[in-house]
Amino acid sequence: MLGYRRRELLDISSAQAAATGELVDLIASKVGSKGRAVHPETAIASAARLAGSMLFRSFGFMTEGVEPGTVMLSNEANEKWPLLTEIVCEFLSSAGVSFAKSSSTAARGAEPTLTTLQSLSLLQDDAMRISKRHGLSSEEFVRCTALATAFIVKECVGSIGAEVGFNVAMIGFIEGSKTVPPALGATHAAVRKAWYKPW
Repeated sequence: MLGYRRRELLDISSAQAAATGELVDLIASKVGSKGRAVHPETAIASAARLAGSMLFRSFGFMTEGVEPGTVMLSNEANEKWPLLTEIVCEFLSSAGVSFAKSSSTAARGAEPTLTTLQSLSLLQDDAMRISKRHGLSSEEFVRCTALATAFIVKECVGSIGAEVGFNVAMIGFIEGSKTVPPALGATHAAVRKAWYKPW
């Protein structure tokens, strides 16, 4: 996954674009409370954790018998999770989102209302179905999840600022890519109408 030139980071197929849009809809509908606005930090963190977790799954680690939520450090994660951040940076730049010169890189905003495991349990099964429906490889789908995260960051800039959104995403990428995820197979409620469309 490493080695992309910057201009290639946002080059995706029509299947990837469709999958990315469905991911944004999924996250908005699952994370949002009915009749209430979506909590920005929770939406961003959940999307980023999903992206990191899809990256983790692409490594093919044997996790049978390992408790979900266990931290699993790896060279693979250290080498590859920064690409997720690069995709977010490139997307925000292409969308004209700028960072305040005086901003603090420590700005994290409010705590997400879901834990890493809660975020993954809520999203991962439906996300995997989206990937399968569009016939995407692990690498292609990881890029979709990173782009979905980037879009949600952009949508939340007006509420929490670009710096907070970016930092929340970065932390979520790390959490997802270094955490053993829950087992696949949980059932979820039907997706409600989303609050925005990326494409």
